[in-house]
Amino acid sequence: MKVKKVMAATLTLAMTAGLLAGCGSGGAEGGSSSSGKTEITIYQSKIEANEGYQKAIDTYEKEHSDVTINLEAVTGNDFTASLKAKMQSDPPTIFSVGGFQDLKDYGDFLLDLSDMDILDHALEGTTDMFTDDEGRVLAVPLYMEGYGFVINKEMFEAAGVDVDSMMDFEGMKKGFDTLKEKIDSGEMKDKYPNLEAVMEYPTKELWIAGDHDANVALTHDFNTAKEAYEAATLPGTGFKDYKTMVDFQASYTTNADDTAKLNSVDYTTSLEGGLAIERVAALKQGNWIAPAVENTDPAVLEKLDLLPYSVPGYSDGKYFVGVSGYWAINSKASDEEIAAAKDFINWMYTDPEGQKIVVEDCKFVPPYDNFGDLQATDPLSQRIMEANQNGNTMNGWVYSGAPNTWGQQVAGVEVQKYLAGQATWDEVTQTCIDQWAEMRKDQN
Repeated sequence: MKVKKVMAATLTLAMTAGLLAGCGSGGAEGGSSSSGKTEITIYQSKIEANEGYQKAIDTYEKEHSDVTINLEAVTGNDFTASLKAKMQSDPPTIFSVGGFQDLKDYGDFLLDLSDMDILDHALEGTTDMFTDDEGRVLAVPLYMEGYGFVINKEMFEAAGVDVDSMMDFEGMKKGFDTLKEKIDSGEMKDKYPNLEAVMEYPTKELWIAGDHDANVALTHDFNTAKEAYEAATLPGTGFKDYKTMVDFQASYTTNADDTAKLNSVDYTTSLEGGLAIERVAALKQGNWIAPAVENTDPAVLEKLDLLPYSVPGYSDGKYFVGVSGYWAINSKASDEEIAAAKDFINWMYTDPEGQKIVVEDCKFVPPYDNFGDLQATDPLSQRIMEANQNGNTMNGWVYSGAPNTWGQQVAGVEVQKYLAGQATWDEVTQTCIDQWAEMRKDQN
């Protein structure tokens, strides 16, 4: 999952105190606390799911009185650096990993999890990221996410647009054009006084255009993140479609005539200060935004829907979906801790009560096929679950196989230059291709 602008301090304060108190006796080198219980620690980055995780822990501990689980969460902005430090000083039992770079950074700490029961139910392709050359699974899928165009369907319907007509690029563009005309003419003002534009495009956040939109280009050349990771060069055959989607989004913002200003728009402005307060009617995002919208205005969440990430003639009707979070288990933990960690993860994804918490409280789209008729509680996750079931998906995380930092520091920065009039799209394309090759040399 990508970085969300949520601060971790208030969420982790109480838990951190308990964690520090238990480090001496229940850390990775021990396994048993002074009470005789097996004590394990989870260190994770998806802080918006923290309450759900804690509910899962509390429920599990009631059924397993011999285990104590401590939870610590750090916001995605700071997680990579904090985890590296944590692994050197007080390594947790279970920890979040998310990409190929983690195989290099934490290889000595990654336990072979191939014997995990839950892997029998893993959806096809979901374990590829952390399967090594020997076929060992070194991290288990935690949740799937998908992205497309989140819309306030009520606004489009008020403008006379049938949401079902917007499931391909041509229909989406027609619907966006219709709403734009009605906003510009003032017809929407009485019912939606805050509504300023069809979309927001927060390119200050380098992952917006540099990971998600760049994924359009990368899927032309690579089927999986692993293919991308193993590629010394980038053919760049999909950059025309990449440009189409950048231009499409920019054209429906209040800054359409001065796109350089988009580089000052951040995630919070676009979401909590945009879609969630009905200042804009659409946003290229994914099901992970549901908690933030609900916290801002639950009534707005009920109005939302998720359109596919339709590229004309390429991905019409498809949602970009993939596993964006994995859990690894510390190979240097004690046997007791490892057993408890495996059992907790298996419980979350096989026990009916655990599964319900995963979907309803953590608001995850499960990467496993054993959840039966359990349905998501928000409309965005429901769309992704349906897309998975119907096969209306494309690989949304091919970009995670790009050279480390290429997506944001090369593609994202180059799109900023393009929007600011400082680079042509041909220059953007060539720089991205050249830097891929150079960065891959350094990586290897």
